[in-house]
Amino acid sequence: FQPNMVFRSLVGCALLACALATPAAARPTLDANRLDELGHYQVLTFADPFKDGIERGKAIGVIDATPEEVFRVATDYAKYRDFMPRVTRSTVKEAARDHALVELQAELRWPAGSSTVTARYTHEKLPGDIFRVRFGMVDGSLKQYLGSLYIEPFAKGKTAVTYELVAEPDTLAPKSAINRGIKRSTGNFVNALRQRVNDLHRLGYLHPEPLAPQKLDAHSPLVGAPPSPSDI
Repeated sequence: FQPNMVFRSLVGCALLACALATPAAARPTLDANRLDELGHYQVLTFADPFKDGIERGKAIGVIDATPEEVFRVATDYAKYRDFMPRVTRSTVKEAARDHALVELQAELRWPAGSSTVTARYTHEKLPGDIFRVRFGMVDGSLKQYLGSLYIEPFAKGKTAVTYELVAEPDTLAPKSAINRGIKRSTGNFVNALRQRVNDLHRLGYLHPEPLAPQKLDAHSPLVGAPPSPSDI
């Protein structure tokens, strides 16, 4: 090798290593069969190693709505108690255009049981009508609670949602049981979010463009929703 060729080779390897080390924050590459399953509304679930035997659960699904509609419903944290599985209380402690502090209480399956967590959610709008939400625990009864939600166009009038979660209870339990629960929870989240969007569309509460606050029905499930993503 010439010295400059060696240098370019080393740089290329370093860049590849960085790319592989970067936490996933987007929909992974899927083969034709998996894309076909996704297009037929199957929720795909995966698990990747995280650390110390705990895995990062991941679920991907398609929703018949625009990315902005999905983003508005997904970030209406105060309403999580109305449609998210096992969530019994959801309170927004602090809200701004690009973040929210949310307290959640849930009655989870063994080994977690009754759990409370306060998490900070950050929002960003990316080019191409893509939205990304990241969250991490500030306080709570779990050892770890963090993840992300990636919302992107899939086809005309359809949106792909990729949800990632790490959730470790503060209890002695087999890592295999914890990992099964994490993976199951990610699929449940995507299914619940899709059902919520479908229900709001059916009831006429959800529209491609957000309604002005003064025109929003006081009984609407979206009362108290965060600011329009266009303001982010």
